[in-house]
Amino acid sequence: MLFGEYERTVDHKGRFSLPGHLLVAQEGDWAQVMVIRGEQQCLYVYDVGTWKAVLDEAYRTMDDDESRLFMHRALADAHVSDVDSMKRISVPAPLLEHAEIEKRMMIVGMFNRLELWRPEAWTSYVETLEDVQIPSIADLSRARIREVS
Repeated sequence: MLFGEYERTVDHKGRFSLPGHLLVAQEGDWAQVMVIRGEQQCLYVYDVGTWKAVLDEAYRTMDDDESRLFMHRALADAHVSDVDSMKRISVPAPLLEHAEIEKRMMIVGMFNRLELWRPEAWTSYVETLEDVQIPSIADLSRARIREVS
């Protein structure tokens, strides 16, 4: 499970380092990752196994035309990056430009993926969600207890 928010510096080669503890004891093989355009002005980072499962699910649940369009959009500028011994990932310039990431970025853990944001864009995005009603942890726990009882 990936979680937390971490600010990082991006070097001139488009590399940034992951927090050392972030990938410890994670499911999946994080030696290689897929970097793709996110739905917002951000990037998604998946371990290759999880990304393949996402694609398999899309392929299984969509008709041929939907699947083809999804694959084209999702894979057109996807990038495979090795996670080096210093826990760095390299992101090509066109993907960084999509997210408007220059020197600084926010890494946000989102359960099964990481999201990469320009810090100001992340702050703005979170502010737009302040009025969205979500259940509390207590509500979710009570609902789960009722399910298993």
